[in-house]
Amino acid sequence: MFSTFHVFILCIVLAIAYRPTNSGDFQRNNKTELQRVLLVTAHPDDECLFFAPTILGLTSHNQENFFSLCLSIGDADGLGHIRREEYDKSLDVLGISKANRMVLDDPSLKDGMDNFWDPHYIADVVAEFVALHNITTILTFDGDGVSGHPNHKAIPYGIQHMISTYPFSLLQNSTSKNDSVMHGIALWLGRFIFEPFGWRSFIQASQDKHKATPVFVAGIENYLVALRAMRQHWSQLVWFRWLNVLFSSYMWVNRWGEVIVDAAPIPGDYT
Repeated sequence: MFSTFHVFILCIVLAIAYRPTNSGDFQRNNKTELQRVLLVTAHPDDECLFFAPTILGLTSHNQENFFSLCLSIGDADGLGHIRREEYDKSLDVLGISKANRMVLDDPSLKDGMDNFWDPHYIADVVAEFVALHNITTILTFDGDGVSGHPNHKAIPYGIQHMISTYPFSLLQNSTSKNDSVMHGIALWLGRFIFEPFGWRSFIQASQDKHKATPVFVAGIENYLVALRAMRQHWSQLVWFRWLNVLFSSYMWVNRWGEVIVDAAPIPGDYT
């Protein structure tokens, strides 16, 4: 009989031996056109803690079409000026070009567990970035925000509101003249389910490559790159975050689910 310890060791061995892979892809639609993919996060270090396998998987194919928008400088502890610099250093490691990134210092989007971001305001901010860079696919947190952080949780509601209500003409190079809203934008939310080292998703990615639902799995080399990117966030590397970096499945595996947006009512209490 396998004990918990044996399973733990087996997961580590599989993780070290496993090469990077993914099941499905955001990068091409049914017309085989390259997608312009935007990752929207709440705070500097989110990109490392939760989305590194996806970033490394996509930038390895088409770096110039991957974008990152962070909605705050993470100033809850008065370290925003430091965290902004750490964010840029992290994205340098992850391979996101300087022209394709932005971090905001907006008084309406202040970092904090007691700061509840207005999804309508998020829609305004993200729409500007989408229009500027002609984004076709957006990636972000699911409705639970992984950790339950209210800043995380507000983002998908804001983006759904943008897609369902904003004029499609905001897109500079849009060819869909008949659409009155941004139905051309695809929204994918991370499926954040606790799995020690993501072992189920390792299996799923290896067996379900014919499926369209993207699953990004980091090999040991990609994990080490993500770890090096996280080390740029020195102001955040307190003891419990080291545990997160070492044992979180999100450093190894990202799974995504597409949201079909027709109308996206803002919940009364998304916090």
